Amino acid sequence: MTPRRLLQESDELLFWVEECQVQRIRIVPGWLIPRLMNVLRHAHPQLPARLGRERRPEQVMEIIYDAQAALMEQACQSRGPAQVIPLFARSRERMLKEAATL
Repeated sequence: MTPRRLLQESDELLFWVEECQVQRIRIVPGWLIPRLMNVLRHAHPQLPARLGRERRPEQVMEIIYDAQAALMEQACQSRGPAQVIPLFARSRERMLKEAATL
């Protein structure tokens, strides 16, 4: 999965964890944990250990924020500079030939 796709997934997970807070659910539902662990594993190797057995929405949100920070950095690093495409290659070659003949 690309860092951008993982960021999208983390946004969706954050929505569900925030919904737990709104509904006053004290622990994050079990069906979210495998998805959360997948994102955390890809974001940073230490994040799954930080989550551990923690299931309180406030604490889980903090860990998701840290994962998003790591994923944003990965997304920026994965995109290198674009290849430069010369717009007027023929005219440049002609100018160089003319300059060489003078």
